[in-house]
Amino acid sequence: MDAATFRDSFSQPIGAAGTYMAPPYLYRGFEDIFIAYETSREGVEALLPPGLEPADEVPVCIAWGRWIPFSSFGPYHESYVMIRADFQGTTFLYQPFIFTDNEIPLVAGRELWGFAKKLAVMGRTSGGGSDPFGEQMLFTVERPRGQRIMTMAIACERKADPSELEDLPVLSMRLIPSAEAGQPPSVCELVRLDVEGSLHSAADGSPQLYAGRASLTMDARSPVDPWHLLQPTRIIQGWFGVFDMDLYQGHVIHDYLKDAEIWGSAAQLDGHVTA
Repeated sequence: MDAATFRDSFSQPIGAAGTYMAPPYLYRGFEDIFIAYETSREGVEALLPPGLEPADEVPVCIAWGRWIPFSSFGPYHESYVMIRADFQGTTFLYQPFIFTDNEIPLVAGRELWGFAKKLAVMGRTSGGGSDPFGEQMLFTVERPRGQRIMTMAIACERKADPSELEDLPVLSMRLIPSAEAGQPPSVCELVRLDVEGSLHSAADGSPQLYAGRASLTMDARSPVDPWHLLQPTRIIQGWFGVFDMDLYQGHVIHDYLKDAEIWGSAAQLDGHVTA
């Protein structure tokens, strides 16, 4: 492989076989169920990295169930939970958990932004086949198949105003272990992502955003996937919408390898940490 091909490789495998190319990554017509809710402070604090605090006295989270019919990574489902959290005077949506059912966005998400993606089994239905149709849209998440991690449902009962939605940057923890034993991670940083998105419009010109009664449960008490730490205590509001967005690389806003108090003297001696 010549130097130019090596230099221009954006992802593994290097050369022409790269798993994903450079951004932007295009998403068109994806459909979201998302539910804002209150949860326990104890569960939230167990999941926030150093320096982050819950943004609300009673912590608020948003759970997502997403169907993506078209993207640069192909079609897939996705589910995740965001915590409203403050870091250095700014409020973010911090993402502790995220599942997908497509390996390409899993690899890209973990490597580029630090999204803690795992493969899972997801489905969305409003009935059909041997089941009656109903007013509710149901999104289920299992990992492994048969162990229900999250169940969410919504009845779309009114048009919603986009001003109901809060536009906050996303924050994630990008962690890459060292290849050498006994060393701090090679990468340990907070990444900010500002998402450029837009709502689809209905035939009458109104945005395709709807609200209604919603339910949400974190079903299994799985120590492997502890979404139950963010079990709802009160549902605030549920929405369903149809969106487009373009994803770009993020911005590193904090490097934990520079926090000497976290890693101790061994890391400092190896030059990984500055006081």
